[in-house]
Amino acid sequence: MISSTYQKIFYSLALIGIVVMVTIPDMVIDLSTQFFHLVFQIIFEVAHVTFETVETMLDHLVENLFHTELHDTQVIVYYIIVSISAYPLYRLARAILRILFRLINSIPTAYTSYKIKWLLLRQDIAYFWQKLPFIVKLKWLLIATGALYLASFLVM
Repeated sequence: MISSTYQKIFYSLALIGIVVMVTIPDMVIDLSTQFFHLVFQIIFEVAHVTFETVETMLDHLVENLFHTELHDTQVIVYYIIVSISAYPLYRLARAILRILFRLINSIPTAYTSYKIKWLLLRQDIAYFWQKLPFIVKLKWLLIATGALYLASFLVM
């Protein structure tokens, strides 16, 4: 008997919702978009305040630990933050490549030649990278990092 009472309440609320959507859809859509905008705005504001708090704490920590000036502290903190954020981006890239590889494995047999070429290219690149000496790998890493650093000036 209790479940039938809840069912009646649920059905009456659903009926009221349908009537409201039919009679004033523009107001419902406007209210829902404003609500989602408010939620995202609060989420991004909290994330920004959290980031600023962490950055300020790192500023004070580096400044007191190494006795540096303002500019040196800001540069050190910038590279600390970039280093901390590099690992999640690396994991994201690996996950995206894993998903891409699964999609390529699910390609129908009509595209097997492309699939085979991709797999051979991937194996060749992996073999080439494994056979490189450590110094050459380090050079490639430094060149890529330098290129990304120089490319960051184009964005700023």
